[in-house]
Amino acid sequence: MTQNKNQVLGVILAGGLSRRMNGENKFLKMIQGKTLIGIIVSKALMQVNKLIINANIVEKKIQQYNLPIIKDSLSGFFGPLAGILAAMEYANKKKIKWLLTVPCDAPFFPKDLTKKLLNHAIKRKKDIVIAKSGGRNHPVFGIWSTSLTKSLKTALKKKQIRKMDVWIEEHNFSVVNFVYNKIDPFFNINDQKDLKRANKIYKNVKSIK
Repeated sequence: MTQNKNQVLGVILAGGLSRRMNGENKFLKMIQGKTLIGIIVSKALMQVNKLIINANIVEKKIQQYNLPIIKDSLSGFFGPLAGILAAMEYANKKKIKWLLTVPCDAPFFPKDLTKKLLNHAIKRKKDIVIAKSGGRNHPVFGIWSTSLTKSLKTALKKKQIRKMDVWIEEHNFSVVNFVYNKIDPFFNINDQKDLKRANKIYKNVKSIK
């Protein structure tokens, strides 16, 4: 069982520009008859009691999930860190201690993602814990202490930090490795080729749905 589940706010990061999808919102792309955002919402709600979506362009199709939709609180495109900041600010208003982040383009993330990251953070007394697989870190999949809100805002506005790794390494962080056999659970969809592969994977592998 995930410890302190009620103290976690999940956020789906969907504020990107989708450049490799010709500017189209990738989270509305279809996988076996389901929208990408729909798949991710369903999986996330299995792991957190509270969920929001970070999106700078609000589409009617994501309003149907009746989830709070928040825009970046800083003007201009600052990348995923800006979405995390906006979600942290929202969480602080709700007095929620932890933020779980998942991107809008990776539908196969582990069903025990929240449990592993949060339990690791609590046990090791870490402020940030991110996922790793296949020798690569995946910082968009992370647990973040909302006590870092001020630090993140300063990094974005005054230090002009944009890279997640740079900011993460300034703090008390750790990494949890996820082992897999054939399909990397953090495989993300960037272009049409990736979308075709995701459709094939989703069709053939029931365990990841």
